[in-house]
Amino acid sequence: MKEINSDRFLSYTQEGNPDDQSKAEVSLEKNFKTLTDKLPIGIILTSVEGEIINVNPEGLHMLGYSSVEDLSGISIQSLYYNKKDREFFLKKMETGWVRDLEVRFQKSDGSEIWCSMSSVIQENSPRGRYFISSLLDITRRKEMEEEKSDLLIQLTQTDKLASIGQLAAGIAHEINNPVGYVTSNLNSLEEYLADIRKLIELDQTLIRRLDEITLPEVLAKMTEEVHEYVREIDLDFLQEDMDELIKDCIDGLDRIKKIVIDLKDFAHPGKKDLEPVDINACIETTLNVAANELKYKTTVHKDLKVVPLINGIPQQLNQVFLNILVNAAQAIEKKGDIRIKTWQKNNDVFLTISDTGCGIDPEHISKIFDPFFTTKEVGKGTGLGMNIAYNIIQQHGGSISVKSEKGKGTTFTVNLPVSEDTE
Repeated sequence: MKEINSDRFLSYTQEGNPDDQSKAEVSLEKNFKTLTDKLPIGIILTSVEGEIINVNPEGLHMLGYSSVEDLSGISIQSLYYNKKDREFFLKKMETGWVRDLEVRFQKSDGSEIWCSMSSVIQENSPRGRYFISSLLDITRRKEMEEEKSDLLIQLTQTDKLASIGQLAAGIAHEINNPVGYVTSNLNSLEEYLADIRKLIELDQTLIRRLDEITLPEVLAKMTEEVHEYVREIDLDFLQEDMDELIKDCIDGLDRIKKIVIDLKDFAHPGKKDLEPVDINACIETTLNVAANELKYKTTVHKDLKVVPLINGIPQQLNQVFLNILVNAAQAIEKKGDIRIKTWQKNNDVFLTISDTGCGIDPEHISKIFDPFFTTKEVGKGTGLGMNIAYNIIQQHGGSISVKSEKGKGTTFTVNLPVSEDTE
């Protein structure tokens, strides 16, 4: 961008009789128009106090105004998107000039525009001291910088998640060891408690028989103490509750083992060769892994028909289903439903995942499977999930489609060819 020659501009603006203010202003406006009309950058003249004196056509276009008259009564201060930027500008102008200061201005429609602003002070003019400022629109550049920054954050997050995925298999293996011996110990404890319970029953039988006969005072006192303690600890309740507690612990450990197995399968890169895959089993595995994401605000309804096997890579299909399910959960603000259905039609296995979430804007439907397209906030989505899902299904010889109604929900439909070995 060429710098404005302030000396030359000064010589133009000082034409006319200095004593005649009206002629001086006309001369100023005429020379301003001559110098700036065809420039591809915005030029704006303002008084030191902020009064807008003149703006060239490009400047008007950048700020969203049709004429200088539209800016009548509007101070330059009110056009700053961030009022502190004006204070910073004035501070810098104490040196007499500012170069390439990046600031945001507010356009006439309320939107913002990023500008690179350079300014000089014009002294000893008929109009007094004023600022000559050039404005270069750098909005697109700033957007690209922000997109680049967002993309870097997202790619870093993706890399982090990939590392976590690699660690998950190892962690799952480590979890298996303590889960194994805790399960074994609980099974042993259950057997020990059965023996202790039998001993307690024999003791209680003995004490009841002793109550039927006359005992020495010392023994009578001891049996009464036993009766009192049995009542105090509620022995019948303890025996029943011990069974429940051990059962719950064993059930919980079985649940952990199942999660660990599913997590290992999910995190493992798997083979690249296709193998017979049960779609229903993939759904169950994915639901198990995504349980924490789904359980607080969704109710999952399953209608899984008996379907033939398809040729595929289960880990990749799990990733597809996980992406759809997580998106469905995130689309539901408070409480909602997710419905999963599988069935066979001719030589294809079909699967639908429907949610009662916020739906997708019609203008976004066609972009859902585009790489890096996302409607989520920064840091909450890479824009790669559905593109990856699309590519995986394509590589499996199938197809994936989406239907959505704003405010009512979204349905993803996947169809995959049946394995030739099962036809």
